[in-house]
Amino acid sequence: MSTSETAAVPGTALGTAPVIGAGLGLEPRVGVVGADVPRQIVLACGAVPARILGSWTGAVSQESTELLGATDAVAARVLNEILSGAHDELAGLVVCNDSMADLRVYYVLRILAERGRVPFPVHFLDAPRGGGDHRRRFVSHQYERLAAFTSGITGHQADATSLAGAAAREAELGAALEAVRGRRREGVLSGTTALTAYRAAAQLSPEDALERITDLVRSETLDRGASEPVERDGSAEPAAAGVPVYVTGSSHPDATVYTELEAAGAIVVGEDHDAGDAAWIGDTVTAATLAEACAVLAARHAARPPAAARSLSSERTDHLLAETERCGAAGVVALVRDLDDGPVWDLADHRPALAGRNLWLAEQLRVPAGGVQDAAAGILHTLSQNVNRKDAP
Repeated sequence: MSTSETAAVPGTALGTAPVIGAGLGLEPRVGVVGADVPRQIVLACGAVPARILGSWTGAVSQESTELLGATDAVAARVLNEILSGAHDELAGLVVCNDSMADLRVYYVLRILAERGRVPFPVHFLDAPRGGGDHRRRFVSHQYERLAAFTSGITGHQADATSLAGAAAREAELGAALEAVRGRRREGVLSGTTALTAYRAAAQLSPEDALERITDLVRSETLDRGASEPVERDGSAEPAAAGVPVYVTGSSHPDATVYTELEAAGAIVVGEDHDAGDAAWIGDTVTAATLAEACAVLAARHAARPPAAARSLSSERTDHLLAETERCGAAGVVALVRDLDDGPVWDLADHRPALAGRNLWLAEQLRVPAGGVQDAAAGILHTLSQNVNRKDAP
């Protein structure tokens, strides 16, 4: 797919769902499905990007299942949320072409938007990964179209002043997340809290996200046991306390699995999925014009961490080895949902590479829609066996 399209909804009152932006006036929220949106552009155009991440659990309606066909359960839950009206307050929606699942979501929503089924316009963002002048130029043009879409909602055109203001807001959020990453690597902060911080950063205004992250860090500092409660499988075996693990595989839309791992004594010190360390949050540029900002952000996009659905397995493996070393991980956890096959293909390269570094790998592959608890229990069992065989550093 190489075109960018917007499915407008006839009669839709654009910009009718504003939120208060921490003293910055009313800002419409623009929903985002996928991980390729440069947040500075949306902020500079007067809106707040709010990512729709889905969840590990929850029923999916028959309609959503039939509309999407065979696809990743989390993508089906994203569509289900939208069709159920859970995001009707949005002023618009951007769907990224960063996976086949999200591409399917876009096609369904485009048709439904044309029929007046969703109460906001839907825009398609096609930003292929990789370098090269032609690709960067294409992505830069897509970002300009994203800006036009957002400006159509807000009535505000991005200029040097709004680009600088958006950069300042986003940079402050990025600095807070960098501090979270540092505290997690030091063992001061849990992976559960870090993932929750990323989720807040992706879904709230920068100011609201900063407040939420500050509360999260303060709460865990006061009580290291604080985390999102989940119902644990009693048969899961405890891992050795404090074992630092790195997470690869499918993205984690919420902290369900992290909480299970850390309740058993592991510490998630990093991950390569786009809801965590690979999220594109906090990256900003200095530019006098929108075109200049889009060009520089397109170059930044080309240099982002490799994604399972769009990058070579060799690139993913190199990144994994570098990150496990940087985070001081003792091993790697790979949990891959059924019909999310990109991470499965990567594992063929990951296995020998990790073994060569004396790092164990705990795998749960093709996890069914309702199987996350069993998969987490299986990982804990494997983790316990590996830790008993090798002492954590």
